[in-house]
Amino acid sequence: MGTPLPLSTLARQALMLGSGFNTRYPHPWLVWEPGNRVSSAHGVPVTTVVPVQSPGQAPAAGDPLCFPLVPGARGAVRVGRSPESDVVVDDLTVSRDHLELCVDAEGWFVRVPPQSSATTLVRKMSLQPGETMRLVDGCAIVAGGVQFTFRAQGKLLPRVLEAAERMKE
Repeated sequence: MGTPLPLSTLARQALMLGSGFNTRYPHPWLVWEPGNRVSSAHGVPVTTVVPVQSPGQAPAAGDPLCFPLVPGARGAVRVGRSPESDVVVDDLTVSRDHLELCVDAEGWFVRVPPQSSATTLVRKMSLQPGETMRLVDGCAIVAGGVQFTFRAQGKLLPRVLEAAERMKE
């Protein structure tokens, strides 16, 4: 899996690359929406926290962190609190091995591992351990109290360009 990039960094890249942005970044993305308040299973609002083990990659407050979705040798991108996860989320509402993002001939889907015990929502529908659900562009994935947005291949650019316009102001 590639290195996560703050949305502001991708916005600068889009300004430099122009129409070549999707050529340089041809994959789908998982966008961590830091600072969003998501209710936990107990109805208590929680705030996402940027991983502390990689402070050099931490985005500025409110700057979403974008993970390129490139399946590893296991054919999946693992999301969880475990340091061995592909996307490490330092938040106590997230299981060590919370969910996996997988791809097959039909596209990307979320799979909740059988051992996961925390809440997982995809498109506002709860997934139980062992269940899967197909992803569509722009759908929300909530792992515990952390919200992500799935962006299909070539679909992150409009959001990146919006961020680039805000940077010009």
